[in-house]
Amino acid sequence: MNELRDILHQRHHDMAASLRHAPEFDETAAVRSVRSHRRGRAIVMGSSSLATVTVLAAGAWLLLTPGQPDVAPAITPSPSVSASPTPEASASATPSPEPVSYEGRNPGMSDGEAYYRAEHPATGEVWLDEPVAVDAPDGLQGDAAWWEVGTRAGATILAGGSFGGFIMVEVAADGEMSEVVSPFPHDPAASEGWTDLAAADTYYDSLALPATWTSADGIELDLRDHANYAYGMGTDQLNLLCDGCTELDVERVAAFGSSHAVRVVDSGSGTVTEDDGATSWAVASGGRVVAVAYALELPFGPLMPLWADPVGTQAALRAVAEYDEYGFVSNDVPVYVELQDRFCGPDLDWAALGIDEDPADWVETTLYGDLAVHRATADNPLTGPYYEGLGEYYPARVEGVSLDEYASAPAIVGAPAADGSGWWIEIRQDYSVRLGC
Repeated sequence: MNELRDILHQRHHDMAASLRHAPEFDETAAVRSVRSHRRGRAIVMGSSSLATVTVLAAGAWLLLTPGQPDVAPAITPSPSVSASPTPEASASATPSPEPVSYEGRNPGMSDGEAYYRAEHPATGEVWLDEPVAVDAPDGLQGDAAWWEVGTRAGATILAGGSFGGFIMVEVAADGEMSEVVSPFPHDPAASEGWTDLAAADTYYDSLALPATWTSADGIELDLRDHANYAYGMGTDQLNLLCDGCTELDVERVAAFGSSHAVRVVDSGSGTVTEDDGATSWAVASGGRVVAVAYALELPFGPLMPLWADPVGTQAALRAVAEYDEYGFVSNDVPVYVELQDRFCGPDLDWAALGIDEDPADWVETTLYGDLAVHRATADNPLTGPYYEGLGEYYPARVEGVSLDEYASAPAIVGAPAADGSGWWIEIRQDYSVRLGC
């Protein structure tokens, strides 16, 4: 066997040596091929292995046969794969994307566009880190407080506000003033504002907002449907959040560019007292309910209320209600408000969160046809105190109405918060101890 191996090895060496001097021999390619085969020789798979074994077997047969055979053995060739020429690299048919650019107002603005504008404003505004209190501009003296809040293209931006409205004014370097009537780029242009100044079609990209946002506690908020008034800026903002709030916890909970969603919790005594001719809501709820509100904080400080509807009653009401010229419901359908019923004060649109509710004290029901909610039973710790308070201060409202009937009306409805922190609770307004204003 060793003798046969030596013969084969010598024949292989002689053939390789003779090929080295052939005109078409490429030594560099041969070396590369040998190295490649050495790296891959441990991997022998599929048809490649079969073809290799076939060729080697044929080669061994030829080497073992002295001289040229009279008839060469028939060898079925392996299917050959013709190498396709490598296509030359060509320029990509897809052009490089142009830089994103948004111009002009866009009432149909997508959330993606809003986020981009807010994070890459192209309208030139620069907001101060802290608003600076200033005197009212000439001709705009009144009950509104004014602040310098930023600059744009050489003009000074002023903001003024009271419960009556929120005003923005630009003062050019030459002293000419114009009112920025519609500063949000997703709002349509407006031709009239709060003042007699010329209305400028100025907007600020940094105030772009996504259409909706859902808080961690399950409240879906339309960020573009905020109030048209704002609370104070700088150190005054917390003092003006609500009428009589006592223990406020204010937290930024989301960022939209340089604007923020702000969550406000009032766990104090609330605003309703016996001096208002009603039982204190905190007393009636036994301290088991806190007031929660959301506001939009603009880059330069003001807080603008956002409208919360955690139980869904306001949206469902709009499908069945008729409204008078002042926006009040005029037909005979019940209206539900948050449990404290802070309807007429200069405060945020609050929601009431019960933090110690027992699901056994609530049963399923529907409102306005198909809105699924829960109602508080007569045994719910909230029902009795509110029923008694109403009977004390507004006896005509519950005359001939039993506690069970009050509960079944339903007087108090609720829905579990999405984050499991409690129950959102509302009361039918004509059964409320506050009765709005």
